[in-house]
Amino acid sequence: MGTSTLIAYYSMSGHTRELANEIRSAVDADIEEIREPHARHGLSGVARALMDAVIRRTPPILSADHDPAQYDLVLLGGPVWAGRMAAPVRSYAKRYASQAPHVAFFCTEGSRGADSAFADLERLCMHPPRATLTIDEKHRAPAAHRAELGHFAAQMSHGGE
Repeated sequence: MGTSTLIAYYSMSGHTRELANEIRSAVDADIEEIREPHARHGLSGVARALMDAVIRRTPPILSADHDPAQYDLVLLGGPVWAGRMAAPVRSYAKRYASQAPHVAFFCTEGSRGADSAFADLERLCMHPPRATLTIDEKHRAPAAHRAELGHFAAQMSHGGE
């Protein structure tokens, strides 16, 4: 790829983790899971996730293992909750992503919200994404989003052209 790339993602159900690993297979990148001090489990975890998303909260996250400032490009991703980016991703963006010279965004969603989530991340990162990738529930299987993933990976290797 010619640049150093970091994939930073949050996943509660595992869907975004699967997508992050697919992206990692498509581009030469290090990977970082965004972690919280208190994991979200069960109905209370879902309720907390939705509330955090609605009020655009930036909850505490654990320190990153990789320094985003050491990378040319940070691919930042997570699930869309209640039409907004998952709160731990917002926390990571606010704390770290502005340090990277370039960013790109990816998300998993039920059916809507990616545009709003990406606009919020762009504001937090303080620069526009090189590319974006949205995988909805209907296209969650790798075969269903192969072309979109290939296009996203190509944008990473060509500087967004």
